[in-house]
Amino acid sequence: MFNFFHRLLRRNQPKTGLPAAEPAPPRATSHAGDAPQATADAADTPDTSDTSNASDTPTRRGFVCREPILDRQERIAGYAFDLHAKLQLRLRLQQDPTARRAYDDALLRNLTALDVHGLLGHRLAFVHLSPASLGHPLIERLAAQNTVLMLTLEASAMPAPTALQAQLDALRQRGLAHGWLLQKVHLKDHPGLLDLAAQADYVQFQTGEFDGLEIKTLIKMLDAARPAGRARLQLIAHELASFDEFNLCFQGGFDYFLGDFITRRDNWHPPRSDINRLLVIKLLNLLRSDTELSVIAPQLIGDPVMSFKLLRYLNSSAMGLQSPITAMDKALLVLGRSRFYRWLSLLLFDIKSPGYRERMLIEQALTRAFFLEALAGQGQLPKDGDELFLLGLFSMLDLLIGQPLPNILDQARLPPAVHAALLGEPGIHRSALELAIAAEDPHSTTLEQHSAACGLDAAQITRYGVTALTRAHEITTLSESA
Repeated sequence: MFNFFHRLLRRNQPKTGLPAAEPAPPRATSHAGDAPQATADAADTPDTSDTSNASDTPTRRGFVCREPILDRQERIAGYAFDLHAKLQLRLRLQQDPTARRAYDDALLRNLTALDVHGLLGHRLAFVHLSPASLGHPLIERLAAQNTVLMLTLEASAMPAPTALQAQLDALRQRGLAHGWLLQKVHLKDHPGLLDLAAQADYVQFQTGEFDGLEIKTLIKMLDAARPAGRARLQLIAHELASFDEFNLCFQGGFDYFLGDFITRRDNWHPPRSDINRLLVIKLLNLLRSDTELSVIAPQLIGDPVMSFKLLRYLNSSAMGLQSPITAMDKALLVLGRSRFYRWLSLLLFDIKSPGYRERMLIEQALTRAFFLEALAGQGQLPKDGDELFLLGLFSMLDLLIGQPLPNILDQARLPPAVHAALLGEPGIHRSALELAIAAEDPHSTTLEQHSAACGLDAAQITRYGVTALTRAHEITTLSESA
């Protein structure tokens, strides 16, 4: 827990060397943003030297999307990375293998430039490619220990099975796992696909295309064709729209799960917490109104849970204080107004016994907050990183508390621009929030529009999005292990 709060409150540079937002007190006013930064380096521009005949090669506007994948412990095991839904649709319509290779090139360049595998830690990165791109030199730069190459025949012809399997065996020798995406049309058009899938490490079913009996039959056929002595084939259920669908696949023995069910809030009930959230909001308001810390301290003392958490954090080895602090007024002086405000804001997301939906809520809120904070001063966005952080964090507070957001905002004295944006009023803060929401949705059709409104490009969105995801994961991992 000590390291958890220490990392929440510290203002270090992100690990990837990206520009960090300058600290500013939460009540500071916004300023006009700088002009868009130039990010046109080799890593952001796909190499299309061997795809010159492609009808529509990707550019920096090729957004990379991510989709969370749950394991059987209902924890986020990794993320599936692919080009955004609009580009995938374009590929399906074109059915152009040359264009597909160009898009694969763009995806690999984005992921290797970010060192996305290093950022994800122990989590898996499922990278969607066509078989024709298995010889791409950038695959050599992917981290073997947590990369899974997911192969799809979308807009791609099936290479000769023998030569293809030799490529896959060579990649396995390097430590790279691979899997196949199974769709009805591909199984029909390519009879050899099932045998190739049986030799893979993962198989992903587009569950919406099959009924239960068909899935059971396919699994039996895969098991029968699997080479002796090979580890058990890992099964991935895709396109799960509801908890009921997730539960059916869970009972059916699937290992990983992805789909809209992960972020849906059907029959949602506010999660329990040991924290008095109304008191937290009251203390936030006192800080915003410049109330002296000596006046705030007695109110904090009246809540033993919050007092204990704050003193335990300040007296931890992570803070490195020479002598312990026992008085609350001194504790607040050491912490300072800005860090105390941030600590209180994050304390709102302290949840007791979280399930997968609660974990996703926490990680999504933190990712959104860190993403917007990192974009401070980029493009047309304001320079105040703290305001943008609060904007992202408070945008999901209605789900956490179980009250309409306008009611919560009536109680919380947020910066005027943040308050207005959360209520849907137009302005650059609202545009920033809409961008963050679109960036989280792999099916969004408005991401390009929102990024243009903020003066940002695809490279920036992808870069800061993955970095924010990493920071959020680091925080939630420390919180759960505390």
